[in-house]
Amino acid sequence: MGRIIVVCLLLFMLSACTALTAVGGAAVNGALYMFTAEKKSLPYPMRSILVATQKTLESMELSANLVEPVEDGYILQFANKKLSGGLHLRRETARLTTISGRVYKTVAREKSVEIAIFEGIESRVKKVRRSERFNFKKYRYIREQASVKSAKVGWYIPGTELKVSPTSEMDWLQVKMPSGKKAFLKGYIKK
Repeated sequence: MGRIIVVCLLLFMLSACTALTAVGGAAVNGALYMFTAEKKSLPYPMRSILVATQKTLESMELSANLVEPVEDGYILQFANKKLSGGLHLRRETARLTTISGRVYKTVAREKSVEIAIFEGIESRVKKVRRSERFNFKKYRYIREQASVKSAKVGWYIPGTELKVSPTSEMDWLQVKMPSGKKAFLKGYIKK
């Protein structure tokens, strides 16, 4: 199910009492990501940051292959033949967005590429027009359940390599979203 880490919390209000809490592996992985990922806060709204992020990734021959809206913003996964990584765009306020992310070349972290992405977003966001939006034309929907009537919980670019598993529903695959949630997309596994 996931590794369990025991976290000891010292409760100052109750003298000399210690509480033990079991935390699931997904929660710990999320916390570790937040502490180890490169971060930058920019004084721009989420919409502008999202557009600037798409333009920056495309200028680097990367594209956001999978986009997941989450409670506080968006998580984007990207890759090409040499690099892979992810970005979390988090809405702090209506006009403040924090970007965190990591980039890998095979298993080695590429901090210089992370910095280049952040600098690209920062320079491009200044030029984003009010009317511009993230371009979803080449994307297909990821759904909450294996049904076209189900809620849309993300987008992916067809042909993207994703970790999927077959389902009992014909022509539907289960995919693990960047947030850890399970979702479904219409498709089949190429052999």
